[in-house]
Amino acid sequence: MKKRLFSGLLAAVMLLTTAFAAGGDAAAEQENNTRTVLTFAVTLPDQMDTDQMEDSMVTQVHTVLQDRLEQLALSDAQITFPDDRKTVIVTLPDGTDTAPADVAAFLSQTNALSITDANGTVSLTRTDVTAAEAGQPAEGDGGSVYIQLTLTDDAQTALAALGEDDALSVTLDGEAIGETVSYDADNAVLNITGGFDLNAAKLYVARIMAGTLPVTLTLTGETQPEEPEQPAEPAFPDIVGHWAENALNTAVDMGLLKGTDGKMLPDDPVKRSEAIVMLNRALGASIADDTSGLSGTPSNAWYAADLGKAIHLGLIDANDSRNFDTAATRAEAFELLARAFVFDRAEAGADELSAFTDIGSMTAAQQQAAAALVSAGVVNGVTDTTLAPQATLTRAQFVTMITRVADQILAPQEETADAAAETGENADTDTEASTETDTDAETGAEPAASLTGNAILAFPEYTVSDTELNGDLIFATAAQNTTLDAVTAHDRVVLKGAENTKLNVQNGSYLSTLAVDPAGTADVTLSDDSSTGTLVIAGKGNTVNYTGTADNIEITASGRTINLYELQADTVTIIGSNNTIVADGSIGSVAINGGAKNNKLTLNGTVDNLLVAGVGTTVDGKGKATTVDIRAVNCTVSIPADSMIENIDPGLTGVTLSMGVPDKVKAGGSLVTQVTFQGVTEPKICSAQWYKNGKPMSGYSNDSFELTADAASRITTYFTFTKDMDTSVTMGFKLTYENPSTGEIEEKYVEKTVPIENYSDEWYYQRDVNRILNLVSSTYRGNYTTSYAINNDYQTYEKEVWVNAKGYSSKTQYLVWINRAYQHVNVFQGSKGNWKLIKSFLVGTGAASTPTPTGLTTVSYKSAGGWTTSTYTVRPVVGFYPGTGYAFHSRLCYPGTDTEYDFSAGYPVSHGCVRMYKNDIKWIYNNIPVGTTVAIY
Repeated sequence: MKKRLFSGLLAAVMLLTTAFAAGGDAAAEQENNTRTVLTFAVTLPDQMDTDQMEDSMVTQVHTVLQDRLEQLALSDAQITFPDDRKTVIVTLPDGTDTAPADVAAFLSQTNALSITDANGTVSLTRTDVTAAEAGQPAEGDGGSVYIQLTLTDDAQTALAALGEDDALSVTLDGEAIGETVSYDADNAVLNITGGFDLNAAKLYVARIMAGTLPVTLTLTGETQPEEPEQPAEPAFPDIVGHWAENALNTAVDMGLLKGTDGKMLPDDPVKRSEAIVMLNRALGASIADDTSGLSGTPSNAWYAADLGKAIHLGLIDANDSRNFDTAATRAEAFELLARAFVFDRAEAGADELSAFTDIGSMTAAQQQAAAALVSAGVVNGVTDTTLAPQATLTRAQFVTMITRVADQILAPQEETADAAAETGENADTDTEASTETDTDAETGAEPAASLTGNAILAFPEYTVSDTELNGDLIFATAAQNTTLDAVTAHDRVVLKGAENTKLNVQNGSYLSTLAVDPAGTADVTLSDDSSTGTLVIAGKGNTVNYTGTADNIEITASGRTINLYELQADTVTIIGSNNTIVADGSIGSVAINGGAKNNKLTLNGTVDNLLVAGVGTTVDGKGKATTVDIRAVNCTVSIPADSMIENIDPGLTGVTLSMGVPDKVKAGGSLVTQVTFQGVTEPKICSAQWYKNGKPMSGYSNDSFELTADAASRITTYFTFTKDMDTSVTMGFKLTYENPSTGEIEEKYVEKTVPIENYSDEWYYQRDVNRILNLVSSTYRGNYTTSYAINNDYQTYEKEVWVNAKGYSSKTQYLVWINRAYQHVNVFQGSKGNWKLIKSFLVGTGAASTPTPTGLTTVSYKSAGGWTTSTYTVRPVVGFYPGTGYAFHSRLCYPGTDTEYDFSAGYPVSHGCVRMYKNDIKWIYNNIPVGTTVAIY
């Protein structure tokens, strides 16, 4: 087998060599038009805890396979990844010359390269090789066939640590290559010789350069030739080769997508309106409610009618104020999907979301939806620890989520045809589809062989018999009368959106989960030999009647009338509000949870344990409870019970907060503030927030603060001391508790103001003097551009501190500082110890070879006429350093004129004088008297 594989790979490489030598595709000359499909099963590394490739791995596998196909001159081959991410499909182009089995063998090689020494000092892989070549010395030169590997800098460094006697070995997929391995440090190459001929060497090089697969690919079954057919233009060219191509095509087949101007735009963010349109189509929505409460939506928007349908189905609320013409966030998409396909449940789903660190911005409803969808495998995290709830998602991503719930819609033929004329997805292409239910359509009875799950059914009359379902089965708005006969459903059966629907479950059927959310009414009847694992009654609408057995019942609905007849149930959990519920039969435990308000429950059978934690609950009827635990206010329980207790949460009543602070914050110090609690009778989980000067402090909150009698919260506040800082700080602490017994938010707040002792003005001045004396320099370190001087200079305050700290005096009311570091002349007015900056001019001082000398001098003379030579004129001139030629003057002008020709400024440029702009030197000439002190530094 190994010999056959080697021969096939070698043939593939020979084809590669032939094709490249001919300067084109050797396969293109063949007349065979049969295309071949290669299907590979994917095996992930053992350390991965999933059996599906993630997006990054799909990209990596695609890149390696594409490179290998190009090596075989098969760049026209297509690589696709089905939605399950467990297989890879390679479709070879027409006229492929190489045997498909040989191509498959070349593509599926892992090609794991390993370069090691006996001591384990060196361990290199394919990433450490930049190039590879095979060769043979010319006749007469001597030597063996060789493989030469060019190495990266890091690999060279690793090999340099080896001694002369340290031997290297090279393996490819665990098989040794060659007999002798030597490292040529001068040329940074590894030479491998012995044990192979030239053809084998070329094969090894081809495999090395083909890259390493991160997974194991196994060819499944025989290669499958496709029937030759005329090539057709794809309906949507922009999804060909897209990672979600299969899901997008499935959505087109289901009638969910139409595209815009022949494009699907798969990577565009999906708008809220577009997401709702797709879900309406999936469910066959036809009845629209009033949209006048949608304040963010124009009444003439192309999608306005779909928003009305979404309100009727409970996908959005009637008073939603969002702009539906903008991109949806992932969190919003989660909630839409959960409402559309009834992923309701009573538990919070903390376990499913525990791995994600970024869910704090999500509402409770969004978290509930995300947990259910993650549990069902509909939604994955962006990374192992992030769900990115506030990020937008693309059209392709949203469609992929839908098709993970259901990848087909089964409907009467005439309805399928109507669905193809779907609604456009923007204001330029809106043509509303017909989704009216045809009540005369033929009934459907789906044979078990073709219906296995993950389907939406849109038949008015439908029977499923003698089958086992894996995947969700969703009966959408058209469903009127449905029968499940001898059916075992391992996943969910969903009734969603119908006006008047009936479901009969009979003949030993078992439903793992039944979710019921009609827009109108629903009647569900189970035969005595049939049962449901979990019954979920959700949404807002009219009456739901259920007759039969269910292990667990979760009522997340609000505002419904719910009748549970002949009930045998272990638990009933109610988290919705304003429901009227009648339960006849035997129930183990009934829990009306906190947050479930104003429910009326009539019990006409027996209940072992009744928990009443929802405010405003009324429980009556002919039944009896063994124990009743009342934990909410305004509740009435009138049925008899062997034991009835009240555990009303007192909340924060009687709790006081005390804040301890010092008398003052000393200069340079910090503030330790502590809050303690009095009057706590029982532990509670509260939210705690620290405040500073009336504003909540970021990073100083705790949503799981355990309030006990000996609890305390302490914070240390640090201050940046400045001369003009506030002289006091007010620290506050708020304790918040959501009382489950009352449904109210209770708060306690305490604050105290603490004086801050600041340093003296003299302390700040002396600190600034020391800093500024060290800061100021006479050395130019710029880049010899004017912009450097414009953008770099000392602050006014720093300049004034420096000249005053230096103790400079002047015979006039002015003092001039020529600063060479930042090429500025600074003019001060005042007197010794009290100089104030009044002007600052950008200048050009002496060049590096002829610098303006540092020191202290005075203005010695003024000349309006300035200096004129055969090459320039500068005027006016204000001299300093008496007896020398150093002076302030204009930039260089043409001789005898005031027309500048040298515009240098902002960097050292002169022979020692200070060149200034015209207006600036005129100001110096007109205002600075002879005798004024000039400091050059």
